[in-house]
Amino acid sequence: MYLQKKGAKYWACCPFHNEKTPSFVVNPDEQYYHCFGCGKSGNVITFLTEHERMSYTEAVETLARMAGMELPEEETPEERRRRETAAKILEANKTAAKYYYSALKTAPDSVKEYIIKRRLSSKTVVSFGLGYSPDRYGLGKALGAKGFSGSTLADAGLVNSDGSDRMESRLVIPIINVRGDVLGFGGRTLNQDVKPKYVNTRGTLVFDKRKNLFGINLVKKHLSTENLTSVVLTEGYMDVISLYQAGIHNAVASMGTSLTEEQCREIKRLVNTVYVCFDGDAAGENATWRSLDMLAATNVEVKVMSLPDGMDPDDVVKARGEEGFRELMHAALPLTEFKIKKLAASENLKTFAGRERFAVKTLPVLNALSPIGRDTHIGLVSELSGLSVESISNSLKDYAAGASGAKSAAPAKEDGKTEISKSRLKTERFLLKCFLDGAEFASKSHFDAEAFASPVYRRIFELIQKQDKVRIGDLFDLEPDNREDIEAIVSATDSMSREACEEFYEAILNKFYLARRKERISAITASLKTAEGAEKKQLEAELLKLLNNNK
Repeated sequence: MYLQKKGAKYWACCPFHNEKTPSFVVNPDEQYYHCFGCGKSGNVITFLTEHERMSYTEAVETLARMAGMELPEEETPEERRRRETAAKILEANKTAAKYYYSALKTAPDSVKEYIIKRRLSSKTVVSFGLGYSPDRYGLGKALGAKGFSGSTLADAGLVNSDGSDRMESRLVIPIINVRGDVLGFGGRTLNQDVKPKYVNTRGTLVFDKRKNLFGINLVKKHLSTENLTSVVLTEGYMDVISLYQAGIHNAVASMGTSLTEEQCREIKRLVNTVYVCFDGDAAGENATWRSLDMLAATNVEVKVMSLPDGMDPDDVVKARGEEGFRELMHAALPLTEFKIKKLAASENLKTFAGRERFAVKTLPVLNALSPIGRDTHIGLVSELSGLSVESISNSLKDYAAGASGAKSAAPAKEDGKTEISKSRLKTERFLLKCFLDGAEFASKSHFDAEAFASPVYRRIFELIQKQDKVRIGDLFDLEPDNREDIEAIVSATDSMSREACEEFYEAILNKFYLARRKERISAITASLKTAEGAEKKQLEAELLKLLNNNK
């Protein structure tokens, strides 16, 4: 990314989306960046977490190294031991990956025949760093000769308790994170009599298959170069490898486990759309549906692909190529529509009993939707079942009444954010941006924290109250989990002239004082009912002043 200085700011084409005209600005004084095209905003730390997919801690450590600074020694001896052990594990894994890759060059003909059978090119082998474990103790000896202790190899899960290689006689597939670290390995047996077909590195300080996704390092690599906006979620290593070779560079796999919350969050950090590509049996399982609901709950759009009977992604690209696979992606169904059609396929809709059972099965699916989503999909259920929209709607109301009985007594959300109107949030964002910009017509002394209904905006205002100068970049440190709120503040006055901002501010100020005046009049009126003597006279005087003064 090339930054060009214009005045006190720097401009460039946005690294988060493709564009020809620069709309990405870096403001060194305020310590933040903002794209006027896609709306991305943040500070130097959020850039590393968003663009480079680092954790907050990793971003801080990276910046410290770049600046030649030492981080404060706040870790306990146990934390230091774990950090140092993790570093040794990563180095051992990296060395093991090189060992396996080199061993593949002299592997037996049976190994090379398997690679040929899978139609894997030499370029694909290099891209994924595929390797081979030639014997039981070769890895331990090779890494021992390079200075790695037996305890480090055991901590890394590379060897068993007797020192033997866990991947012995298997095709070895490195599992790499978005930063290029080798976290562990998957091993595919080449002997049909050996079970299980696949083994993974056991859980270590750096590897947990519930938290990692295979292929995510290559997806991250191609995100910006190919303007990728989605990922294809598959079930296994070979699916990802075959799709990549065919030109589908945005495939990941969950490594044989049901999708987890950690993996869903990792996907959300990359894209906003997921194409789920499981075989027919897996796509119909309740566990799979729960995983997909979990994925949808992270606010990514979930689309489910339907593969031809008996085929997996590898089969599809071999038979139909990249174009054929993309046709199936184009035909993928939104999650709710997929569920309804899958339920329809499970019943005999030629019989009344089958149609009724199908309609009843869809009620939980429909009830989980928004009111608009329900109306849309009730029509689909009606079309497939032949039952009237009215009968399905009535059944859904009965179902919803029963399902919501336990929920009705549940407490409201702590932050109450969903209950705040859009206009109120717009007003609060506008005020904060005026204060941050130091607009001469705006004074934070006119307001207090209670004027902000949003807890996030209230905390930001409290910071502005405490400090003479708050930079927009500081807000991303204050609210690291609320980037969208801060991005909205950054762009709150983008389309407004100075005159329009001043007029809007005055209107807000008048409305605020009028509301406070009304509240105070109500409070004094209530107090006068029981007040006596001097207190009553004081309240009456204050009330009279309020009634004669608009402010």
